[in-house]
Amino acid sequence: MIKHTFLLLACLYVLVGCNADISVQDEPNDPVAQEYPLAFVARPLFDQDGNPYQPNLVAPETFNPGAKLFLKQNAFAQSAERELLAEIFAGALYDVKDLTLSPDGNTLLFALRPPELENVPEELQPSWSLWRYSLSSNTVAPVITDPLLAEQGHDVSPGFLADGRIVFSSTRQQKARQILLDEFKPQYSGLHEDLQGPAFNLHVMNADGSEIEQISFNLSHDLYPVVLADGHILYSRWDNQSDRNMFNWYQMRPDGSANQLVYGWHSHQTGAANSQVDFAKPRVLANGEIAALLRSRNQQSLNTLPVQIALAIASDNEQPLYQEVLNLPAQTPLLPWSFDNSDRPEAAGLVQDMFALRDGSERFLVSWSPCRVVVDEVITSCNQLDDPGAFPAASPLYGLWLFDLVKQTQVPVKLGAEQQLLSDPLVLQQYSRPVFLPANPDADAELATKGEAILDIRSVYDIGGEALLPVAQLADPMQTSAAERPVRYLSLVRGVPIPPEEVREVPNFAFGVNRRQLMRELVGIVPVQPDGSVRVKVPANVPLALSLLNSDGQAVSPQHQQWITLAAGETLSCNGCHAANNTRPHGRISGEWPSINPGPASATASFPNANPLLPPNAGETMAQTMARLLGEQTLSAGLRFEDIWTDPALRQPDPSEQNLFADLLTTAPVGLECFDSWQAACRLRVDYPTHIQPLWQLDRRQFDLLTSELLRDNTCVSCHSRTDAAGNSVVPAAQLELTDQASDIQAEHFASYRELLSNDNEQELIGGVLVDRLVQAVDGDGNPVFLRDADGELILDENGDPIPVMVTVTVPASMRVAGSRASSRFFQQFELGGSHQGYLSPAELRLLSHWLDMGAQYYNSPFAVEPD
Repeated sequence: MIKHTFLLLACLYVLVGCNADISVQDEPNDPVAQEYPLAFVARPLFDQDGNPYQPNLVAPETFNPGAKLFLKQNAFAQSAERELLAEIFAGALYDVKDLTLSPDGNTLLFALRPPELENVPEELQPSWSLWRYSLSSNTVAPVITDPLLAEQGHDVSPGFLADGRIVFSSTRQQKARQILLDEFKPQYSGLHEDLQGPAFNLHVMNADGSEIEQISFNLSHDLYPVVLADGHILYSRWDNQSDRNMFNWYQMRPDGSANQLVYGWHSHQTGAANSQVDFAKPRVLANGEIAALLRSRNQQSLNTLPVQIALAIASDNEQPLYQEVLNLPAQTPLLPWSFDNSDRPEAAGLVQDMFALRDGSERFLVSWSPCRVVVDEVITSCNQLDDPGAFPAASPLYGLWLFDLVKQTQVPVKLGAEQQLLSDPLVLQQYSRPVFLPANPDADAELATKGEAILDIRSVYDIGGEALLPVAQLADPMQTSAAERPVRYLSLVRGVPIPPEEVREVPNFAFGVNRRQLMRELVGIVPVQPDGSVRVKVPANVPLALSLLNSDGQAVSPQHQQWITLAAGETLSCNGCHAANNTRPHGRISGEWPSINPGPASATASFPNANPLLPPNAGETMAQTMARLLGEQTLSAGLRFEDIWTDPALRQPDPSEQNLFADLLTTAPVGLECFDSWQAACRLRVDYPTHIQPLWQLDRRQFDLLTSELLRDNTCVSCHSRTDAAGNSVVPAAQLELTDQASDIQAEHFASYRELLSNDNEQELIGGVLVDRLVQAVDGDGNPVFLRDADGELILDENGDPIPVMVTVTVPASMRVAGSRASSRFFQQFELGGSHQGYLSPAELRLLSHWLDMGAQYYNSPFAVEPD
């Protein structure tokens, strides 16, 4: 049994750090400590099964029973305290978290999960809901009083808006469900992109729980909204698309408009020893600055790295905003002692949570544990050791302490106890009400009623204020023709929400060979103007990803790994695009570098050498001029180009182009007819079995018009099959089978799908049977390899000859889920001079490119695959 070598008080009243000038003081003698009550949560460090408590950033719905909400009379260590919910639950185990306070200091909001119901399935257990405690009336009640309405989703992370409304994170997805209905899909709340639980998005409601409205639409979580002094909402977003998996800070107006990344994209290796951390809950300090408690998601201990972040002048730890200067990293220690998020014992102790007092006194109510290690099975203070890191850490002893940065003191408020965590500290003290931000005054009411918005990009050739290509040259029709421009179209793709199992069970095979892209639908395509500008109507409140396309409709940009959303009626203006190797702020309105495409300095008769019938105003891009004179563009499912910019008096305009899915001789993608008259709900879906497989089976025989003699059979499966016309086994042409037989790799997939996208073994025909071809293995120097025994001696056959090691021959996949440009092994066969030139039509090749650039999924709708 581990023994204690000192009394509890002696353990706690130690210097915070060996080199820190800090002292422990007696009871505080100031109005804050004496007059204002404080609230906190006490929870067990271990559950009933002995598992340690771990806050789960990616699963906010997790239920950790045994937490208790306390109200303490004041900051005196011996002052009275009481459990606020004791009478409501009468000893039953509940969970509580996410405490927040109204500006007047009277109302405490918190998230509550009622006790578990015995013998009730998980999907019927109580949800997380928001509750309030009123200090003036000493009452506790749910915010949403209608039980049926309260149970429509998990509600967590509340905050107060300036007008008294509540912003919170919820799985209700109220507006997203309505949009699914508009898309002719069933209504459901989608899972996050790891498919392990529901996605939490931001919502707002009145103080009485009425008029709930969804304001964020990420496919993974949006959490921890805090209202800044200027009225904007700062929150933590889980960027979890494709290869991304990180929490960053975003900002929006209370109506959901002006949603933008503000911090963190390139700053995740900033924990102790460069460990990876997430930017979770933002903390507003008394001076309006922002702090964070950094922690690694895979970290076993509860301690954090408290930092202050220069959010006003930086978008990343080493990236200032335009015209700002960072003399130090943007992230600096919040407290003047050596706290961090490592597992190594530090003499300063451990910080798990904190609350900044709003009185300008530079004081913090901190959940802090002294540093303790185990020496010879005895718990020992780190301050008694020269190198505490040489010993294993003991169980923490988190209590509540008042840290004073001016006086360099810490005062005990609530002493810690073994196997207990005190967290979510909060002082019920009034603070300045944030500025009220009304609904976006620039929103277009007509667009809003249709669920539409405007996306306005100044130039796709602008990468963080740097020109990817010379825009002036590209925009001049006398210097660059349409065929010479590398980017011709912009594609917008929508992520399809995946339903929970109780709505539809989606088997893994439905996603295809790779789940990185989950399921996708095309929202539409729009031409990029010569200067790289784009202005087009898009659906509001839908997560969108962008791709740049060439004239063939192939993506020439990396897959966009950040969802963007626009509020109804909003015009989202951005300067350009983003590249992984460019850390400059992208999309942060206050910090972007100036556009490389500023437009003319004043109104002029035309853009340089361009059509005089399209005169620009000062500062306009070509897309903006076009919208003003010809109307806002709408999205299309096809590639449509018409040269309106070349001045016919100077040269012949470039020829018109179109590549339409309507020209397909096989089944057209689902939703194509909607684009005949575009509306915000239009989506285009491609499923491999329905839309790609028929390409290989389409009858492509060519006959003599006079004699009907078969001249040529270009039908794909005529050659790319295991059997000939007589039913005899043959080796498929180019070792590629394109039939709709079940794959030997995944029986739920067609053989063609796996043959195209998976490496396979070369086959040969032996005795009328197809078998894998075997060849003798060779070593790194090209020498043949033979079987050897454990001693390295050759193993001989019955004739005394060495036995060769035989291996299969790999046939590389001709397509890649990375996209059409990565699938050149396939497409080069159809190019000019290729062996299959002319076999597939331009529309068919574009369909294949589009499907690959979306992620090469087997299905792109959860409801297209038949359930078991």
